[in-house]
Amino acid sequence: MCRRPPAGPTWMMDKGWYRMQRNPEVELVDNPIAEISGQTVRTASGTEREADVLVLATGFDMLRFITTYEATGRSGRSLRESWGDDDASAYLGTVTPDFPNFFTLYGPNLQPGHGGSLIFVVEMQVRYVMDMIAKMCAEGLGSVEVRRDVHGAYRGRVDEAHEHMVWTHPGMTSYYRNEAGRIVVNSPWRNADYFDMTKEADLDDYVCEPRIADRELIAD
Repeated sequence: MCRRPPAGPTWMMDKGWYRMQRNPEVELVDNPIAEISGQTVRTASGTEREADVLVLATGFDMLRFITTYEATGRSGRSLRESWGDDDASAYLGTVTPDFPNFFTLYGPNLQPGHGGSLIFVVEMQVRYVMDMIAKMCAEGLGSVEVRRDVHGAYRGRVDEAHEHMVWTHPGMTSYYRNEAGRIVVNSPWRNADYFDMTKEADLDDYVCEPRIADRELIAD
């Protein structure tokens, strides 16, 4: 038996884009602008169009996560060097090898491109970080650094999950995909899955070191 889908709004992923495209007064032009002169916009094809208003939606550089500050890891390499120009990755989108005690909110592969609230994603991250800090205090730890094998395995799971999603389709190009075709911005996880992943910090995923004072006592 084939059941009819439940009645309800259909605009969750489409806020009217396709309806607008069917409007006979709307023309979608995908040819780049070559020149703006007076009230005329000329595209690369040579076609000129009169314009009363120009709205510049330049967007923002999502692929290059580090552009306004420098963070240096144990090795002396910067986070920008570790991530590359457009290939950032972090375990749970939160921690990166070589950068102890460095927690990133709204990090790589955490954009809920399939729906849902980013606020909730960040709340789950904060809960994870606070649990880690509580365990560091309880265990007398001075630093925690995610293990490289844990980070590498997680990155592999992210990439594998994306292979089955529309964002890796060869016909899709957008801000969430780097030059090598890897999805760097969007998350492949449902909120329910990410909730389970971040509900508790596991110290076994980390290289843990005691506080400096405790290290001195051990040395003595």
